Amino acid sequence: METAKLLIVFVLMMVLLWRKIPLVYVVIGASIILAFLFGTDIIGFLNMVWSATKDPSTIEIEVILALIMILELILRQQGYLERMLNSLTKLIKDRRIVMAIIPAFIGLMPSAGGALFSAPLVEQAVGKSVSPANKTFINFYYRHIWEFFLPLYTGVLLVSNITGIPLTRVLLGLMPFGILVIFLGLPFLFRIKVDEELAIVSPTLEAITSKNGVKETRRNLIKDVFFSTLPVIALVSLVMAKVPITLAITIVIAVLSIRHKYNLVSFLKLAHKAIVIRTLIMIWGIMLFKQVMETVGSFEELPALLGNLPVPEFLIFALIAFLLAFLTGQTGSYIGIAFPIVMAATGGNVSVPLVVLVFMAGSAGTMLSPMHLCLSLTIEYFKCDLNKVLGMLVIPESILVGTAIVSYLILS
Repeated sequence: METAKLLIVFVLMMVLLWRKIPLVYVVIGASIILAFLFGTDIIGFLNMVWSATKDPSTIEIEVILALIMILELILRQQGYLERMLNSLTKLIKDRRIVMAIIPAFIGLMPSAGGALFSAPLVEQAVGKSVSPANKTFINFYYRHIWEFFLPLYTGVLLVSNITGIPLTRVLLGLMPFGILVIFLGLPFLFRIKVDEELAIVSPTLEAITSKNGVKETRRNLIKDVFFSTLPVIALVSLVMAKVPITLAITIVIAVLSIRHKYNLVSFLKLAHKAIVIRTLIMIWGIMLFKQVMETVGSFEELPALLGNLPVPEFLIFALIAFLLAFLTGQTGSYIGIAFPIVMAATGGNVSVPLVVLVFMAGSAGTMLSPMHLCLSLTIEYFKCDLNKVLGMLVIPESILVGTAIVSYLILS
């Protein structure tokens, strides 16, 4: 009964989103409705609001997003983005490939805010010649290809720790699906048509290059790409060196501020211009909804409810992971709940194919969830229709889960 209340609220959310009600209003309204459906009084709900607001993860995400907004504007004002894309589009003639490389590169940095960082670059690469839905899909989809390859992402680390399977075996089991993810996105990428006249170009930069007499050899273009992306390369390198993401972005901003002689007044003006309050409120609303779900225990009955279904056990595990991921939009939530259930049900004797299946089902749930921060940020940036993007996402995600099921049946 309790789980049914959660599902009703989530269906209502999907209907409102389908009617194009902004996500920021939907998640805050859903948080209020869910809390009171579970008998929470005003004081109890205000306590949830306070808990969500002061939660370290909420504060961290908000600070990261604000810093990324500032960093992106510095890079834009100082011409880094223009130089990078001007050189990159001359090295790689097909702007669609550039469009996919950008979020994949930024995706090396495992932070929700990375989707917000790559979105303006995708916009810069193709401009108004590509629809908001296609730009949203490519930015969101190709940002997440690395979570099947890199131990930088906490998902694979958590799975290895919970199951006791060595990290290398987990990564080897997931790697074929990471490759498949890349290829499944290509039909969507190459069906896009880019009108060069509507794409954003850099005539000013080209004029400067011509005036200075710099020969645009391939070597010079590669050097220009490197130096124009150096702040981002430095940021990714710091994160890979285990520097906390907030500190890493702060260091890069500080260096750029000194390099380009921002004083306190000019920096504060830049920060005021860069930070989009509406986006920060939307993310706070998502964290509030997560807090309400956790406080009222709305999905505690879910495993037992699904366990009564007349379907094979491995499908139950996959369904639990998918629903938890879809309802929360967070990798940690489905891994932290679904995998302990799998371990308990199997007596700790879990195979790599089963681990891969549950992981892929949960991954599909997060990729299709409106609660996923990367998706919500990209939708907000491109002012896109969520339903169009979900319609594209459901195809590759269904193929991935279907392949994982077949692989489990063959290898088990």
